[in-house]
Parts: sequence; structure tokens; C-alpha cells
Amino acid sequence: MSKSDKDLEKRILERLKKQVFDRDEELKSHQDDKSVREATKEALAEMTALEKEDVEKIYQQIRREELAKDAQEKQIRQANKTRMYIAFMLVFVIGASLAYYFLRPAPVLFSYSEDFETEQSIFIDEEDFKYKKSIENGELIYENNIDEWCYWNSSPKITLPKNYTVEAKSNWKSGSYGTYGINLVNNNDNFMIFSLSKEGKTNVAVRHYDKYTDNDWNYNIFKDKANTHIQRIEVRDGKYSYFIDDKFVRKGNLAPFAFYYVGCRLCDRQTVGFEEISVKNDDTGEYILQESFENVTDEKISDWDIESKSNYKFSTQEGKFIMSNQKEDDCSRSQAFLPDIREDEKWELSADVTWKEGETNDFGILFTSGDREIGEFMITNTGKAIFKIIGQDNTTTYSSEYAPSGFVSKGKETYHLSIKSLGNKKLEFFVNDRKVLAETKRFSKIEKIGMTVCGEQVVEFDNVKYEEK
Repeated sequence: MSKSDKDLEKRILERLKKQVFDRDEELKSHQDDKSVREATKEALAEMTALEKEDVEKIYQQIRREELAKDAQEKQIRQANKTRMYIAFMLVFVIGASLAYYFLRPAPVLFSYSEDFETEQSIFIDEEDFKYKKSIENGELIYENNIDEWCYWNSSPKITLPKNYTVEAKSNWKSGSYGTYGINLVNNNDNFMIFSLSKEGKTNVAVRHYDKYTDNDWNYNIFKDKANTHIQRIEVRDGKYSYFIDDKFVRKGNLAPFAFYYVGCRLCDRQTVGFEEISVKNDDTGEYILQESFENVTDEKISDWDIESKSNYKFSTQEGKFIMSNQKEDDCSRSQAFLPDIREDEKWELSADVTWKEGETNDFGILFTSGDREIGEFMITNTGKAIFKIIGQDNTTTYSSEYAPSGFVSKGKETYHLSIKSLGNKKLEFFVNDRKVLAETKRFSKIEKIGMTVCGEQVVEFDNVKYEEK
């Protein structure tokens, strides 16, 4: 029998003896002996009017009461112990928090700056174009970047005789198997098209104002895998004969208008180089036009209409980031991701921006939040500033009024633009360190920073900086 059991039995017998009578003190030292306990019960029964069974009932009742009392006292002791543990932990946590607050190292604040003097930059050179034309390595390179669209260029103006031969050598380089070839041009509304494709088919078509006549396609003109082919058009008394690689394709009547130019045509997303183009007077044997695109001069380049059509172009030049936007009613943006680990509640984004040429429209700096909202702080070359929020569907969800900055442009001005986040959803906007706007807007954590240019204009950016405060 354990010590706790002995103590319990002792208390039970004490209460039992006190309830029956107040004597037999000598029995207290023998309560741990079972035989003595039973003898005590019998003796008590004999000394009183109670039966032994009655004494047993009293004994069991007293035992239950004592057990309940022990359990309650144990529960109270456990609760007191738990409260002491919790109090100790609270004191420990509070002490540790206070120690961290007063002894913690200062946070490392993120900072990024870009002066575009080196090749490494988070902003990349890129271009989105409709078509590009250039003269390189003895070829007129023609590149189209729009599905199912066709573009062409024209030679210098020429006077065609009654009988002549046009010949063009072309080299397919890459892209789709769309059509390309030669145009005989009156103007932009009236021309004749002699086409071929990489997969070996060819066609002759006429555009006469709003009427477009597309003759039946000839297939399998060539089956080889060569990329270089020669088109030849022989004109006699208003009729033509058309050949590819000396293979006859078709003949027919010329379109019912005069031709003043020879042009190169390209359709769909592909790149083709035109190596040689010539027009020969078959009556005299003289060449009216003979071009191999070698030893090109600036004058010859302009004669062949090689101007490209871009949506936008971003490029690093002489330590500056140049953004050329050619979308009349839209904006182009150059953005770069920031690292994920940042404090990012109080920060400043700034850059030097210089208008170079084009129309009067917005340009400036931007940030993109984690929920893909874009905040743009922009200025015009006349010195008016504005803040806009662009939603996920690329529509403007908020726009301030234009605010005068106090700096009137006299031409190609450089403005220092900055956005300051002060915390508590407060933003302030500065031009040349002068506050021009203030907003109360909530954004999630900043993911990207960048620059934006709207309308047809060219803008120069330098000293882009993002700094946590």
C-alpha cells in the first residue's frame, strides 16, 4: 500500500471513530493493517447499536467523500501550477520582445539605381513593330510582324517603255510561308502583284481602287528546298508572261493603268531578303533600273523607301534609355521586377526624364502592385503633371486632374520625377523636388517599377532609382 493510500485510510478511520464515539486512541498507530481495520469495524459495531453492515456503509460514504476531496485538491494544485507556468511564459515572451525591440539590428533597406552606363540592367531593349526594312550585306531585308497583313516598298520613280523585262532575285529567310514578291505600282490604290511562297505556289493579282482581282493560284511551281528564287516578268504590247526560275507560270493582260514604280511585297510574319532587282528596256537593251544593294549610300537608301513602322522601340544608347512610342492613342511601358524580400511600406521611386521629339503627350515613371494595378506619375513636355491608376484590363480606373508643375518647357527639358510613399496609404508626387500632387491610395506590395510613354513621341530616361525609407 502506497503512502497516499495509507493517509487516506487513516483519515477515513479517524472520521469513522469520531462519528461512532470518541475513544480508542491506541488504534491510530495501526490503521495501515487490514486485519486491525476489520477488527475496529467489528468492535465499533459491538460497542454501539449499529450493525456491522451499517458501520460498513458509513465507512464507504466517508471514503467517497475523502476521495472527492483529494481529487478536488489535486485539481486546484494543477490549476495553480498551470497559472504559474502561463505567467512565467508571458513574462518570458514580454521580456524577449522588449529585448528584441531594443537590441534588434536595424533592418536592411532595399535600394536600386540605374544609370544605363553598363550592359547589365533590369530594363531590356525591345521592339514591337509592324514591319522593318533595311539594307544589309547586299540585300534589301524586309521583315513583317503582323499575321495576314501585307506591306510593300517602292523603287525610285521610273518611266517604263512599251516593252520591258522586270527581274527580281529573292531569298526567303525565316517565318511563315506567306506570300512575297514583286509589285508593279501606279499608286497605293492601283498596283499589280506577282507573288510566290516558300511552299512553291504562285499567283498574279490586281488591285484597282476598291476592286481586288485575285487570279487562280498555281501550285507546285517548284518543289526543291532552296530559299533563293528568281521572278521574271516579260511585258510585250500590254501583255505579260510570268516566270519563276525560268519556268513559265502564266500570261495575261496588264492592269489598265500605267506603272511608275517597282516594289517589293511581303505578307504575314516572315523575313525575306531581295538581292537583285532590275528593269530592262527590251527595245534598246538598256537597264532603266539595276540594283544589287551593294555600296549603299544614304541617298540610295532613301530612294528605296526603307522606313520601318514600329509600335514601340526601347533601346539603351550612350548611357540613356530611349523609349520611342508610335501608338497614337496608346501607351508603351518598360517594366522590371523588384526582389521579393523588401520592407516596402515607405519608399521613393524617381527618374530623370527628357522629352526628345514628337507630339505633346504624357510620359513618366510607374510602379505595378501585387494585384497588377499600375500607378503612373507622368508629365507633358509643357510641364503639366498627372497621376493615373491603370487596372488589370488596361483601362484607366482613376485619374487626377492635370497639375501645373511651375516649370514651363522651352524645348527638350529634363524633369526629375519622384513618387514618395509615406505609409498609411499616403503618396506624394514631385517635379524637380517640388510637390505637385498628393493622393491617398492603397496598393499591395510593389512588384515592378518602370517607365511609360504615351502617343507618338520619343523620351529619354536616366538615373532611375527605387529606395526604401
